[in-house]
This record gives sequence, C-alpha cells and structure tokens, in this order.
Amino acid sequence: MNRFLLTWEYGDALGHLARLRPVALKLAKLGHEVTMALRPSAHAAELPAELRVVPAPPGQVARECIRQPVSMADILYNQATSDPRMLAGQVRAWHGLFELVKPDVVVMDHSPIALLSLQGQPWKKVLLGTGFACPPAISPLPDLRAWQNHYPDRIKATEQAVLEALNTQLENQQQPTLDCVGRLFERVDDNLLTTFPELDHYPNRSSGEYLGTWSDLAGAKPVWPDGDGPRIFAYLKPHRGLVAILDHLASLPVRTLVYIGGTFNNRRWKGCRINFSDHPLNMTEVGRECDLAILHAGHGATASLMLAGKPILQIPIHVEQYHNALRTEQQGAGCKIPLGDSDGFRAALAEMLGNPKYHEAARDFANQHADHDPQGSVAALVDRLLKLANH
Repeated sequence: MNRFLLTWEYGDALGHLARLRPVALKLAKLGHEVTMALRPSAHAAELPAELRVVPAPPGQVARECIRQPVSMADILYNQATSDPRMLAGQVRAWHGLFELVKPDVVVMDHSPIALLSLQGQPWKKVLLGTGFACPPAISPLPDLRAWQNHYPDRIKATEQAVLEALNTQLENQQQPTLDCVGRLFERVDDNLLTTFPELDHYPNRSSGEYLGTWSDLAGAKPVWPDGDGPRIFAYLKPHRGLVAILDHLASLPVRTLVYIGGTFNNRRWKGCRINFSDHPLNMTEVGRECDLAILHAGHGATASLMLAGKPILQIPIHVEQYHNALRTEQQGAGCKIPLGDSDGFRAALAEMLGNPKYHEAARDFANQHADHDPQGSVAALVDRLLKLANH
C-alpha cells in the first residue's frame, strides 16, 4: 500500500476537484491510502466517504492586493508570498500536514506553496493542472494581460519581491535558490498538463506532458425547451449584462438551456423558450445535443464542448478565462467578447449562428482529438503515480 496526498490550494472553480476526484477514487479502489488537502469548497461534500479530506493550510492575503494580476508572480504576491514571515508560516503548516500524512507521492493542483514546502523533502512531487498554474522558467514571466496598459516597472518589481521571498524561504529550508519564479515549477518529478496543446496558456513551453482532460462529475440530464430552432447552451454566472443576454436569447427563434452558477432570480423569463437548470449539467450530453454554447471560458467546459465539435461564444471574467477564450478564437471555433458588452454579444451570436466556419473549426478540433480517452488518461496517470511511489 502506498500513501498519496492530493492538494488543491488556489482557485475556486469546480474544475480543480473534477480533475483530482477520479484520480483519488481510482487510487483508493486499488487499495492505496489517499488524503485530499483541499481549500474550502461546498463541492467537497460531494466526495465519497472513503476519501479522507482535510483542509489545505489556509492562504493569506496581501495588505495591498494587485487588482488585476498579470502573472503567476502577481498571484503569489496577492497571497502574501512576498512577506517572508507570512510565507514561513504557510510553509510550516504544510510541513505539519506532510508529517501527518507521510505521503509517498504528492499530487498538486494549483498548489505553489505546497510545492515550495516540498523542496528538500523526500516525497515525490507531481504537478497536475491545465497549464495556467505551471508557468515557464523565464524572467520576466509572460504578461497575461498584455492587451492592457500595465506598468512594466511595477510588474518587474513585484516579480523580484516574490522571488526574493521565495529564495529566503528556500535558504531557510537549506535548498538551492531560484534564478526566476518560474524555475520553482520545474523542481518536480512530473509536470502533467490536463489540457491540449491548442488550449495551453503557455503554448511554447519546453517541458511538461499533455494528458488531455477528464471529469467524472456526472451532472444533470439536459432538458431542452420544446419546438424548433438551434439548441444553445449557456453556462454563466450572475454579472452585469446577464439580463440583457437572456432577454436577447428569449427574443430569438432558438431553444436555450441555461445553468447559472450562483444565486439568480429567473422568473422574468418564465414562459420563454429558455429552460433553467438548478444543477450543473452532464457536459458530455450537452456537447452531444447542443448546437452552440455560451460560456465564461472555464477550461473544463471549453475543452468538453470543443471535443464535442461545438463552437463557443466566450465571455471571460478572469485572466485565465481570457486565455481560454483566446485559444478558442485562435482555433476558429469561437468568438470572445468583453464582459457586459451587450451590443458585442448580439453581433457575435448572430455571426456564429449564421456562419458555418465556426462549426467547421470546432469539428476539426474534435476530429484531431478523436482518439482522446478520458478514462484511459486517468488510468495512465494512476499507473505513472504508482511507478513513482515504488521507484
């Protein structure tokens, strides 16, 4: 029997748990001891009782956060990483958890402080994620908001402050220091990317292996409005412009199925050709049945619908989502519009409904990855983890 620790430290999307859950279940089914150290999430209640769940050491918040982070260094800065005392406290908490679990292998999903804490420890280290949380080892790190007018001196100063704090902590751990922030993410036994090269946030990376995507969160069966017309699936959150989006969809000769990830009163559209689901939907069935999707460019939903050959109108909220939307657009399989741009939404939707090139590009992506086997990828990953544990 081997011991595995699966961690999720940053980010609040369901996709992190959807990646880790099937891996944990398969390891547990094989008789291994699995502990999941997770950030607070209501979705953790959905995990089976046979999985041991403990809270991940809580992150901290910087006194003055960067409102629009442009790189992993900015994200780390916002978690108070540039404060050596705060960072040392977080590392100590992780060390306590490692001593409690004594894992053979630690699998980390967006868990940079866990990775820092593991330096010098004997346990195997594996990164698992879409690519966003595994930046390249270059300095300065890529500006993920390059389309905006940010101050390069501020970006450079932030990255230097984070690097100095990381190196102070590494010296305390009696480990070699880093020449750049991204170098930390190379100090692993495996960097496994749960995405496709076309959707990677850093498409020109020099290390890492692509496994594709998976999720075993079944979801509800899609129930479409009666009648004729294209089937449009919308997975959105309450935001400025949401009412205008739904009003416009209600005015079109289409059938719309909507899941809103958050509290929202939908009585305004009662009697329209819009069905609202109270629960997340089965994305495999949605991808099979819909003609077009409208998303905030979450990675899991984007990949699922692209694999189904369906075009996507993307309305990103966060910088990670912006790059998911950008990659979709670069593939020719979608359009991206700014949040709250009602005129842009109407124009983009009309263009995508009327122009077959988006459907053709989405089908091309699906055909290129027609041999992708999600369950096979999970099985191959588990085999790899077992070999690491026994090496």
